[in-house]
Amino acid sequence: MNGRAPRLTTTLWLLAMSLVVSGPAITQTEKADPPDPFGEEAPADEPASESPRSRLAALGAPGKHHEYLGTGIGSWELTIKVWRTPDTEPVVSAGKAEARWILGNRFVETSYEGEILGQPFEARSVEGYDNHAKEYVSTWRDTMGTYTMLFRGECDEDCQVRTVSADITDPASGQKLINKRVTTAVDEDSYTYESFIVTASGEEFKNMELAAQRRAE
Repeated sequence: MNGRAPRLTTTLWLLAMSLVVSGPAITQTEKADPPDPFGEEAPADEPASESPRSRLAALGAPGKHHEYLGTGIGSWELTIKVWRTPDTEPVVSAGKAEARWILGNRFVETSYEGEILGQPFEARSVEGYDNHAKEYVSTWRDTMGTYTMLFRGECDEDCQVRTVSADITDPASGQKLINKRVTTAVDEDSYTYESFIVTASGEEFKNMELAAQRRAE
């Protein structure tokens, strides 16, 4: 009995103190409940179309830039060219690509298959447009490494040419480089996807080109 009473008394005392301390906080929260920043109603001096909820919905919705990306949806036959060095002829091979919408037409996922320099090659890219940052953003992964490349960029006025770039490191030398990639819409049924390596001094050379032709159904 003597061993248990102090523990019970202490427990009851701590419980009572916690109620005393938390009581005013609960009351204060109920009295000063902050407004919901994403509530349905806008402030009296703000049009309903400019409410935080409306702005958030606009930022999250696909727009004209996503329509531009959508021109790449479909099945494509590829002519692949790879340059080992700037002063050599390209090694040419064939491949294919499949592009589809994902996540409610917000991103385009493209899978590539083919052969590069005599070796089987696969790659996956996911492209989108960030309405908030106002830039195109894409990722690239392939079977030539364990890296994930993150590209950012923009397109010209009618988005016939889209240019993005990523910071990379040459695994052989450790040199910091830039990989620039340019997608050019030739017409509704063909486009080119070019890759350029840009050195720290600003010199660049083309190391890869994918010439895509829409596959006949």
